[in-house]
Amino acid sequence: MADDNMAVRFARTIRNLLVPLPVVPSCDENVDPEIRRVEQAIARLPKRTREVFMMHRFDDLGYDRIAHRLGISEKAVEREMVRALLAIRKARKDHARELPK
Repeated sequence: MADDNMAVRFARTIRNLLVPLPVVPSCDENVDPEIRRVEQAIARLPKRTREVFMMHRFDDLGYDRIAHRLGISEKAVEREMVRALLAIRKARKDHARELPK
């Protein structure tokens, strides 16, 4: 249940970051394909990677605080962030490649 609420909050936040507010569609079925692709890429991340990404980007926590909360090293947090950002970058590149020329 908590993961569902986090996913909804995350989806809303991603849309706000990638698309200016006045352009954000009001219905989930009309979401920009690029945003949907990014959301799916993040949803497919391993649980810890997704948690680290969301804590850093949406809860605005530093690597040290995330490491403390999860009981891992700051270097592990850094690796998880790199993994998440690479997945997002790949999703965006894949989307751009599929656009008509």
